[in-house]
Amino acid sequence: MKTALKTTAVAALASIMAITGMIPAQAQVIRPVAPIASTTDATNVQYRDRYDRRYDRRVDRRIDRYERARYYNGHRGYRERRAGYRYHNGYWYPLAAFAAGAIIGGAIAQPRPAPVAPRAAGLNPRHYDWCNARYRSYDSRSNTFQPYNGPRQQCLSPYY
Repeated sequence: MKTALKTTAVAALASIMAITGMIPAQAQVIRPVAPIASTTDATNVQYRDRYDRRYDRRVDRRIDRYERARYYNGHRGYRERRAGYRYHNGYWYPLAAFAAGAIIGGAIAQPRPAPVAPRAAGLNPRHYDWCNARYRSYDSRSNTFQPYNGPRQQCLSPYY
């Protein structure tokens, strides 16, 4: 059932995208374009660098062969190869970045530790038995008994 619903939704979305892409093109008015006059005073000449062409080719070949460099905004990086860096088409990946990412990712992905159940704060079972045998009105939940005179008192056994 889910796959049928998904395929129907995908087909409907694809058809809507196709139709909305065609409607603006049909609404556009097409105007004829005037031909461009080809009468110019410019002449084609061969461009020549100020630098020695052989030297430029040699430098480019050397850089491409050793570093496979791709320059970003003209920055060519360090002059010599540096220890600790790996070159992959101009990008460097220090090992510390991978280690930091692995540590942070592992800390995020680790499940929460199981909550520790609090220990039952109870008394010795022999204490309950002793107080229950001694006092007829003993209440084990509050560890008290009702004497003949006065308010409830706490039971103090030898096992307390």
